[in-house]
Amino acid sequence: FLGGMVGASFHDFMSRLFQIAHASTFELADVQAYAIVGAAGVLSALFKAPITGSLLMFELTRDYEVLLPALASAGVGSVIGDIVEKALEETRRDRDAVSW
Repeated sequence: FLGGMVGASFHDFMSRLFQIAHASTFELADVQAYAIVGAAGVLSALFKAPITGSLLMFELTRDYEVLLPALASAGVGSVIGDIVEKALEETRRDRDAVSW
């Protein structure tokens, strides 16, 4: 749900940005596509399983056009999740010198 809402909000932000810039040559995809890509990214970041996250979203929707963006989003989400977890682990280790 969180990923779907982030994707839908990103769609709304981009559509308003293109309306402000008067860029009528660009055509955005539907809100559903952005929600699927966002859900795949968040699922992959939380569970550290990028292929599982993107294929689960593909199995739910059977939309071939969203598979490649979902894979890209899942990969980026997984990498960002690893970076954030490593940073949090280092700060936790610095605070607790006894157990390390």
